This record gives sequence, C-alpha cells and structure tokens, in this order.
Amino acid sequence: MSFFAELKRRNVFKVSIAYVVVAWIVLQVSDVILGNINAPDWVFSVIMLLVGIGFPLVLVFAWAFDLTPDGLKRTEARETPAAAATPVASEEPKPADKHAPASASVAVLPFVNMSGNKENEYFSDGLSEELLNMLAKVSELKVAARTSSFHFKGHTGDIAEVAKRLGVATVLEGSVRQSGAKVRITAQLINAGDGYHLWSEAFDRELTDIFAVQDEIASAVVKALKGKLLGEETAKINSGGTTNSEAYKAYLKGLHYHNRGSDEAAVNSAVAAYRRAIELDPDYANAYAGLADSLDQLARNNFADLDQVVSQAEDAARKSIALAPELADGYQVLANITFAYKLDLAASRKAIGTAMALDPGNVGVQIEYSHICMNTGDIEAALAAARKAQELDPISTFANQSLGHALYFSRRYEEAIRACRHTLELDPHYPRPRYGIAMSQYMLGDAQAAALEVAKEPLDWMRFSGLAILERKLGNIEEADAAMAMLLAGYRDNGLYQQAQVHAQWGNIDQAFDALYRARDIGDPGVSQIVVDPLMDPLRDDPRFTKLMTEVGFI
Repeated sequence: MSFFAELKRRNVFKVSIAYVVVAWIVLQVSDVILGNINAPDWVFSVIMLLVGIGFPLVLVFAWAFDLTPDGLKRTEARETPAAAATPVASEEPKPADKHAPASASVAVLPFVNMSGNKENEYFSDGLSEELLNMLAKVSELKVAARTSSFHFKGHTGDIAEVAKRLGVATVLEGSVRQSGAKVRITAQLINAGDGYHLWSEAFDRELTDIFAVQDEIASAVVKALKGKLLGEETAKINSGGTTNSEAYKAYLKGLHYHNRGSDEAAVNSAVAAYRRAIELDPDYANAYAGLADSLDQLARNNFADLDQVVSQAEDAARKSIALAPELADGYQVLANITFAYKLDLAASRKAIGTAMALDPGNVGVQIEYSHICMNTGDIEAALAAARKAQELDPISTFANQSLGHALYFSRRYEEAIRACRHTLELDPHYPRPRYGIAMSQYMLGDAQAAALEVAKEPLDWMRFSGLAILERKLGNIEEADAAMAMLLAGYRDNGLYQQAQVHAQWGNIDQAFDALYRARDIGDPGVSQIVVDPLMDPLRDDPRFTKLMTEVGFI
C-alpha cells in the first residue's frame, strides 16, 4: 500500500479539507465581528496563528484516530504485505471465529425485584431460573447455565461484556413487581453486539396467569432468535410444572433455599418449601425432583441420619420420573442415590445414561456422570465430564469444585489444588475446596501446610477427619486424638467412612476395616469412592479389601 493510499485510508484528506473549510468560515466571521467592535488588528492575527498551528495538529490526530459509532478508536496499522496480499479466485473464505458465540444463544440474567420487599426476591429469582430452564429445553438454543448467569445479579454495567464472559450473543433481562395477587413483568431481549432490543414487552397479569406469561416470554425469545417452537418442544418446556400459583410460589422458595448450597438451615427450608408445593399440587414433578435433591443434600452433608432421608429421597426421585419421564432431573438424583447409598451400579448407570440422553447440556447431569465414572475407575471419562460441566457453567462453584474433586481422585494433586483454589476465588466460603487442597498437599508431602489449610474447612466432618490425619502425621498425638473424638461425638455412625480413612492413615488396619464394613452395612455414601480414594491406599494389599470390593460389586 502506497503512502498516498494510506493517507486516504486514514481519512487524512477528508479531515484536512473539512478543517480548511471550517477555518475559512471562522476567519471570515471573525473579520466581520472584530471590525464591527473596533478590535485591535493583533486579535485577528492571533486567530490566524491559532488556525495555522491547529492544521498540522489536526492532521496528526486524523492519522492516529478514527471517529466511530463507539467513540474515538486508534486507527489500526496497515497490514503487512503478506497479510494484505490480494486473494486469488480459488482462495477459500476465512472460517468464522471459533470463539464467536452462536447467534441462537442467550443468557437469562436475574430479573430485578421491584416489589419494594426483599422477601419477594425469591419470586423474581425463581421466575428467571424457570425461564432459563424452559429455554434450555429448546434444542435450537444455547443457554448460559444458571450459576454463571446469576453471577451477574445486580450488574449495571456493559451488557456486551456480560455476554462476552458468558459466551452468548443475546441477553434476556427484566423486572418483576408483585403486589398481592397482581404481578407486572417487563422483559427485554438485547443483542449484545449493538445493544439494540430484539424484543421487549410488559405484562400486567394476575398471579394465576404467571404460567402463560412464562410461555409468552419463552416463545418470544425463540422467535426473536429466528427459531420456532415445535409442538413437542412446547410440551417439553412445560413438562413437570404446575398450574397452581400457590404451589408455584412454594416451589420457587424451594429453589431459592436450595441454591444457597451446603447450608443446613437453607437445605431444611428447601425441603419444607418443596413439600408444601407437593401438598398444594401432588402431581408437581419438578417439586418432587427438587425435594429428592434437597433430601440427598441432607444425607451427603451429614445433616440427617441416612435411614431417615435416603429412602424418602429415592421415593421422591421415582415419583418425579413417573410424573414427567422426559425430565432429566429425577434420573440424575436417582443415579446418585442408587450408586452412593445402595451401591447398585446397574441401576445407577441406567439412570445416569437416561439423564445424559435427555439433557446432556445439564450441568448437574454432567457432574453426576463424572462422579459415577470416577468412582468406578473410568478416570478419563470422569475428567471429561467434569471439564464439560465447568465449560457449561464456568462461574459455578459446584462445577469447579467437582473438577477439583475429580483431579484429586485421579492423583493429579497439583492440578487439583489449582482447581480448588479457583473455586475459592469464586466463593471464599464454599465448603470442600479447602479439604481438597489440604489432602492434595498431604499427598504431595506437605502435612504442615495441609493442616493449616484443613483447619479452615467449613464442613465439620471434613475438618475433624482431616485434622486427625494431619496432626498425627505431624506428631501431635493429643491434637489428633481430640479431632477424632470430635468426629465421633458429632457424627457417630454417620462418620464411619471418615473414621475408616483416619484409621487407615494412622496404620490401625483392623479398626479401619471394622469401620469400613460397618459403613457398607448402613449405606454410607463414602464407600462408593473406595476404588479411587487415596486415603484407602494402606488397605489395598490386604485380602479383606479385595473381598469388600467384590461384595459391593466393584470387582
């Protein structure tokens, strides 16, 4: 490209001509005005001098910058001769940027609660999540996962930046104002590329019409993205729901508490809310799936005795499947229950296989598939599924911690530490990452750092069992015994698998097997991980370990 052509490309000629025209007008006007007011001659001379000085400055500015619709931008440098070579007729077009989001992709941001009552936050959040779940069932759409979308709750910045981070081309946002039985919902679908609205509407309805509004919004979004809802997909996005507005509100409360994570009070509140939804509508499949998942949370976090909640969780999962066999959620929970508590490998594989076939884009399904693959020794499949879950929901603490969990069990300790630390960057108070870091450090030979790390683990049973192992390793016998005593006092038989881990690391092989067999007999979910658990390595050469593996179906 010649220098002349470069001047033309950078609009230097256009700017110079425009400057000369404007300067001539300024001088003419100045001459008339200054003459009328009898200004001294030197004033006009100063103006001419400033105009003259400004001309080269404007040319430099024109060379360096372009005025665009997005404001001033530095002019891109010209291409090198190789890069600017003229394409020949046979040259194939350049492929699209593989990182560019698909046009039929959307993130549903949490709708703003405009009710003036923070207690109604569950309703606006829940409505947003329900819309997200409905859109996720449309095969043509790529929908950002819930945790990543909700990370931007209250965000008032650039929609384009949000869309870029979530990997989508459009964003659905809105507000909800609830007053008694009336609700006003506004929604707008925004093209992240230019900031223009593809669709927007306001709905003033009775609460009993909320389901119709959801359908209208979902249909409008699909239509605006150049898709269409087929008959079977319309039925699919509504499957598992309810037409009872009070049951729906109770279900949204269940979602609200369930999403707060491993908090005992919140999980119990979720259970109560889901039970209330089922009481109001006994055929509410989504509520049964939510109840099953929350009861499982009580069991796996040792918030309740296993014999109290596991059978209830299984019944709720099976009821959800019976009411809505096309939904993946019930199968996902059933897969976990039949594997973790019953060690029924055939039933769990069948359930998770069905869930994967129905909804492979579901983060929870991918995580459960990863857990089952890992605990049966299919390490590469487990890591692939964990990474897929993280890809689907990159800001999810659950997805990131599950990847750390999988890396730890695959003996990739340094990678596990990095994954767990990333989870803590997302949420410094999230349970489990500190235990994962500590046990990985222990396996790498740094018991001192591990003890300091595990002491900050929020979950008591992880903290007590970890300290019992690490303090003994450091020679602090009294501290180790005290931590073991706390584990026994706080969890009794609910902590049998952790007791087995501690005894195995202490070298008490007989006591480890005694605790392990008792854990197997009561359905302790920890037993499901004996195939890959590094803390069980001291037991692996003992014939009793092979016998146990055979009895539970792992051999």
